Parts: sequence; C-alpha cells; structure tokens
Amino acid sequence: MAFDSEKLDESEKPFIEHFEMIEKAKAVSSSIPNDIRKLIVEYMKLTESYEKLLKTTIRISKMGDKAQKKLIKYKELMDTLRNIE
Repeated sequence: MAFDSEKLDESEKPFIEHFEMIEKAKAVSSSIPNDIRKLIVEYMKLTESYEKLLKTTIRISKMGDKAQKKLIKYKELMDTLRNIE
C-alpha cells in the first residue's frame, strides 16, 4: 500500500515526511529474507511505536489549533464588546 499524501488534512501536512518514513520502513520489512526476521520484528515494533507517537502528536496539534481558534474568537468578541462601551 503506497502512501497517499492527498488524504492528509491541513494539520497533518507538516508531518508528511514522517508518514513517508513509516511507509518506507513497512515496505522494506516485507522484502527482507527470513534469516533476519527477528531483527525486522523488533524494527517493526519500533516503527509501530513511532507511528503511534506521530498520531498522538497530530492529535495534540489539532487540539491546540482548536483551542487557539476559540481563544482568538473570544478575544475578538471581548474587543468588540469593549468598543461598544
């Protein structure tokens, strides 16, 4: 399965190189001979952990973006209310 950067939303785009790295690592592991499978298993555990970390980072980034948007709206509302008085 090839990585499709078109499916990323705006908050995920800064992490595109990390998604590409994950896909490359997955592709490499499937083409290695059986004699080094144990190493590859550990490598894939590392890759999966990295992928989980990346997804968590994106989720946190999205939450931060949402909070920032709310704060900007509240600030604009407060500025508007101050100007009315």
